[in-house]
Amino acid sequence: MSENLSERLLRPAPSRASAPDAESWLEALPAPVLGIDSGERIRFVNAAAAELLAGVGRGLLGRRLEEIFGPDAPIIDLARRALGGAAGVVEADVALVGPGFALGRATVAAGPVGENGYIALVLTRPPRARTTPPAATVNSAARTLAHEVRNPLAGIRAAAQLISRGNDQESSALATLICDEVDRIHRLTDRIDPFGSFEPPRFDRFNIHEALDRVRTLVGSSAPDVMIRERYDPSLPAVRGDLDQLIQAFLNIAKNAAEAVLNQPDGELAIITSYRPGVRYRSAASGAARAQLEVQFIDNGPGLHPDVADRLFEAFATTKSGGMGLGLTVAADIVARHDGRIEVDSEPGRTSFKILLPIDTEDTP
Repeated sequence: MSENLSERLLRPAPSRASAPDAESWLEALPAPVLGIDSGERIRFVNAAAAELLAGVGRGLLGRRLEEIFGPDAPIIDLARRALGGAAGVVEADVALVGPGFALGRATVAAGPVGENGYIALVLTRPPRARTTPPAATVNSAARTLAHEVRNPLAGIRAAAQLISRGNDQESSALATLICDEVDRIHRLTDRIDPFGSFEPPRFDRFNIHEALDRVRTLVGSSAPDVMIRERYDPSLPAVRGDLDQLIQAFLNIAKNAAEAVLNQPDGELAIITSYRPGVRYRSAASGAARAQLEVQFIDNGPGLHPDVADRLFEAFATTKSGGMGLGLTVAADIVARHDGRIEVDSEPGRTSFKILLPIDTEDTP
């Protein structure tokens, strides 16, 4: 039986006289590995880690962890515990988020390596399994919330059906859209996992533009003064994913972008899809690097507010009055469950959310 990566990491580090240099075997690991010195600076990045963090920024070596992940990131606390003398630390379900990116969640193992007081952080994707149920009150609260959300849906759908029976084609089309959205929300509430967001995605093959067309229609209906432009690559292969969940993720991002330009006379939202054969990421710790499909939402608004720019994907991070700050958190969680990643670039006049999703292997060149 092959040795678990965490077990291998947490073994006593081999001496130079009896084993290869530590960097050699860390480089050979299929999982992303970061070597950290006592000053919390990155001194080693293996190929898998460089691939995972490719969109975070150049020049990882020599930078402090908090420069990459932010000062309050869970991965920093874990690294400090290992640097503080812990023989080995392993923590599951660690969010890999930072200013301008969300790479999903991973199990992170940290332990001493080599002879220079360094530690290694090894990141592995946790198995797709339900977590152990916490207190029963969490279960009850989630089900109550789902029930309260579903209650008004029946009335909304009934009203929309009455409207659709009229002779006005435009009103009838909008009523059909309302019915479709009510049905989608009902399916999502049926599948709320009371122990941690949504259930695992139900994967089917579909064209990503099917999800984006729905999102474009919904955003256009709620923000009619915003110019929405699409630039789709019609040759894109299919993805494997949960259509309902990806619509929700894209909708949360697109609505934020539309709201950012809502009061601008020239407010514009661009939705762009592309496929770059040379762009591949290894989203799973030991899996092969996979070709990626890219979806971008670009707005010409004022840019991200400095109060939330460094914690975009944290729950309740918002500057909106009455906003809950959960939209991007949910979007990041859904994209992570699809082995994808989100990258953000923002400045006054241009904010871009880039979502990368692996292409269905049946269609990958």
